[in-house]
Amino acid sequence: MFVKKKYLETIFLLLFTIGLDQISKFIAFKVLFLKNQIIYVNSFLSMRPVWNKGISFGMFQDSGNLGKFLFTFIAISISIWLIWSSRKLSKFSSLGYILIAGGALGNALDRIFHGKVIDFIDLHYLNWHWPTFNIADSFIFLGVVIFLINELFFNKGKEK
Repeated sequence: MFVKKKYLETIFLLLFTIGLDQISKFIAFKVLFLKNQIIYVNSFLSMRPVWNKGISFGMFQDSGNLGKFLFTFIAISISIWLIWSSRKLSKFSSLGYILIAGGALGNALDRIFHGKVIDFIDLHYLNWHWPTFNIADSFIFLGVVIFLINELFFNKGKEK
């Protein structure tokens, strides 16, 4: 029973992360991209339409079709490995892996359907801007943080 419950939780969490990411990108596309507008939320946050053809922080923007296919293949391959490996981990480490996989798959879907990733969250202070990102990137970041904190502080020295 526990095994089936863990699989169902994994599927639910994957669908939740991918779904929330894709819904947010759909809304951003309709509101920001089609109208080519920026929404200023407050002094440090705005919603700004940015197409990202590269990977994290906009690296490898000029990688062309080879990059698009390679980044998508790598993201899907790593996600499959993370999902498969999460079965053997503690609950919170597994949660971290699934959030990372869900975020990576959300961005891979963008590459499949648009050829690039929809980014729209713009954190800034005066003229300094953090690279624009999306909900999938936030899930990846959160997953890494949860995994590292759990492994470094709660699973330290435990037999696996």
